[in-house]
Amino acid sequence: MKIRHILSEQPGTAPGATRPLTVQQLATISDAALDQAYGYGRSQPGNTFGWQANVMSAAYAKKMIDAGVTDIERIADAIHKGWNVTAQKFVKDPDQFADTAALRQAGKLDAKLQQRAKLMAIDYAQLADEEKEKDRVVARALLQALRGDQT
Repeated sequence: MKIRHILSEQPGTAPGATRPLTVQQLATISDAALDQAYGYGRSQPGNTFGWQANVMSAAYAKKMIDAGVTDIERIADAIHKGWNVTAQKFVKDPDQFADTAALRQAGKLDAKLQQRAKLMAIDYAQLADEEKEKDRVVARALLQALRGDQT
């Protein structure tokens, strides 16, 4: 599903006004934006790491945008903080997520644990630009969805 298609299903509002989108709708928009930009594939609503990270990131971004923040870097920082909450849960107890068994079977669990532990220990400002850009992709998509901004 394309982001434009998701947005076309939402009620229209004047530019600059916040649209009444739920965190779950925003998580779907985030998921679509990341898939379009990076070909990650789409996550399904449920208790997988990807979906839960999208939900938490969307919740943090929505709070910022609803407060009137339109700066992409500030929203991307909030998105990274939301992702960190889910990453911390994963590193502490990966088995609480439904997709962990598949990672374990594929021999990828240790690498994911290391990767997520490394990224969650770094503040947004200290991330490599390629990692920051992932958060910016989501920030731009969510800002557009909530406010109609074209930044």
